[in-house]
Amino acid sequence: MMSLLRPCPLSRQRAFGQVPSRYRQKISLRADATGLGTIAATLPIVAVGGVAAWKFALYGQLEYITASMLTNYVPKGEPGPRVIQLQGGTRELYYYPKSTVQVTVVGENVNKGLLEQAGLQAAVPTVAKQQSPANLGFASDGSVDAVVSLGAVAGMSEQQRAVFTTEALRVLRPGCPIIFVERIPGGLPIRFLGASSATLAESYLQGWKERNDAFELVQWDVALEGQDPHAVGVAVKSADYRAPLVSRRAEKAAEKAERERAEKDARKEKSRLPKKGFDKVAGQ
Repeated sequence: MMSLLRPCPLSRQRAFGQVPSRYRQKISLRADATGLGTIAATLPIVAVGGVAAWKFALYGQLEYITASMLTNYVPKGEPGPRVIQLQGGTRELYYYPKSTVQVTVVGENVNKGLLEQAGLQAAVPTVAKQQSPANLGFASDGSVDAVVSLGAVAGMSEQQRAVFTTEALRVLRPGCPIIFVERIPGGLPIRFLGASSATLAESYLQGWKERNDAFELVQWDVALEGQDPHAVGVAVKSADYRAPLVSRRAEKAAEKAERERAEKDARKEKSRLPKKGFDKVAGQ
């Protein structure tokens, strides 16, 4: 219970309940504001280098934007932050503060061995969990300094998104952020070649913004607008947030379902293993 009383490291300056200044600064991805603007001439890129060159250019910009968000918005207080990252890969591990206590990467298809090895190389302790990114039952109340979603919310069902929001608010310390980089509708048709078509409507983020009981501040900007648009922003948990009484029951139900699924998978895997020893030859 004590963890619930310890605020986000960045929010220690919040003497009058104000949102930390780092979050109050408007997120802007316009070229004239931060140098993170969109590609100036998409058609020449496609004409000269083809779709592959276009996608590579967009990937480079999105990578730079992601690095900027993690560098600027993950708390850097002492002790170092604990972070939950939903989806993503090994490269993001190099963008977290070097004081980071642990990054837990969650996703159904994450490569546990590769991620944890990359964490060693990045000097950022890393644990990978192969499970639904909506299930944060492994984390205790008020124990996390940032939840980072890299396209994970876009891939969730409406029910999963509702569970995720409740769970993220539960595990975050007061004044700490959800940092998100999520693909939104729009852009060029070729954006979906070889990539997930899952998108998150901005109206969903607007719903977060209207939850004054849960979030002190929600802001985002659109990166790569008109080509491969992504909503990039933060949602800061309110210091006065009070979890609904039913959320703990829902959490326990999710934990039970996850345990049952893991046990079922383990039994299935065990049944596929060859039996030890040799079959006895009849008559011997």
